[in-house]
Amino acid sequence: MESALRNSAATVDELRVSRVDGVAALLRFAEDIDRLNQASARPNAFSSAAFLTQYALRSESCNPGSGERLYLVRERDRIIGCAPMRQARQCLTPARWEPLRLCGTRLDFLASFDTEQLQFLCAPQDELRVTEALLDHFCLRERGWGLLELVGQKLGGVAHRAVHARNGWQFCARDIAVEPFTEVPLMGLDLPGYFRSLDKHMRSNIGRQARRLYASGQTQLVFAHGAQAASAWFEAYRDLESRSWKRGTVSSIERSPRRVRLYRELCAGRAGFDPTFIGVILDGVLIAGLLVGSNESGSPARHGAWCLEMAYDLSRSDLGPGQLLLLLAVADALERRHRFLNFLQNFAYYKHRWGAESIAVTNVQLVRRLTPHDGRARMRQLRRHWQARRAPVNPDSGPPLTPEAAKSHPEPDATAQQLPPIVDLERAHRVTTAALAASGEGLTVLDRAASRAYLPFHLE
Repeated sequence: MESALRNSAATVDELRVSRVDGVAALLRFAEDIDRLNQASARPNAFSSAAFLTQYALRSESCNPGSGERLYLVRERDRIIGCAPMRQARQCLTPARWEPLRLCGTRLDFLASFDTEQLQFLCAPQDELRVTEALLDHFCLRERGWGLLELVGQKLGGVAHRAVHARNGWQFCARDIAVEPFTEVPLMGLDLPGYFRSLDKHMRSNIGRQARRLYASGQTQLVFAHGAQAASAWFEAYRDLESRSWKRGTVSSIERSPRRVRLYRELCAGRAGFDPTFIGVILDGVLIAGLLVGSNESGSPARHGAWCLEMAYDLSRSDLGPGQLLLLLAVADALERRHRFLNFLQNFAYYKHRWGAESIAVTNVQLVRRLTPHDGRARMRQLRRHWQARRAPVNPDSGPPLTPEAAKSHPEPDATAQQLPPIVDLERAHRVTTAALAASGEGLTVLDRAASRAYLPFHLE
């Protein structure tokens, strides 16, 4: 890495970094953002100008008009790289310490939460020098921050190595352990072949529960492609969440009115994704639903899909609607010739059963020394040292999770059923009927006979 950095030093000197603030910068340079995203090694819908704009305006983690920063990397007069970032003040002490409240300033990706593998945007051949130019600018010219964090970076990737190369007397580089992303590679597969690749017990379980589902009542499978069709199912999905384990948890889109508005825009096709809704209906009521987003229209040659939100009716969990839903997601991704289906983070042990491969990532941080963030980092390191000395060692337990990693490593039983589900079947039937009527030409509904031909196992 050091030799590569030395070799890139001359070309880095030829680059110029500038900054444009505010949401308006995302709109002004939308064409450049999308061009560079398209040129990158892996085009990412979370890095599209439309998603970044809607995220800045709608996400509950953002204060619109405050802290948005678009860094542009130019070679001569051409923009060859950019970094959509956000700078914000962060309280570093518990609320109960009000008299001793300590705050610091952090700089991170604009869309840091509930997204996947964000990168500085540039062509692969420019990645090293664009990364070096941006980090030089952050470290030497942007002196207002105490913590720079790049979430979801591949271990040993360009950004990860470049941040650690700056570890020294001015800065401290460190990794924060987080759960891996999981992704099913789809190239060269069809649905029967994919299904055969699953574990025998897994295949048996999926088929057995699907047969129970179809035996329990009139079952329909729903595929709603495009903005009109996916938007028609948004209210039905919100109603479904009220009957699921997500109700009242941080996993629900209802956790914030701003998050609801963000997903409404996403379903309407105004947030950089091509939306698809996949559902399972039993006796006229939606009992399982999955919102999938792809970058098919933005990246026709290299597109994939992301499973964004999923819920199922707890009262029907014994019928395995969630398992059938994931199989339908893979089937739809194969039919649309996506290169991959990404399951995002958490519960990797379960997603591996679906053939998903782990993508090991870390949140890499650069802490400016002698800042409030540096002080907190040192205190935490000291506390962990003393806790490790006092705690008994279990050789089979593995290393303990850091507090940051624990936040992204929830246990299923700890998040489920915090509040009793609301069951209003009359409303559920009403919103399902309305969604079916409003979906338009983008809707495909499979009845029992069509499902028998579509699914890769016997229904009888």
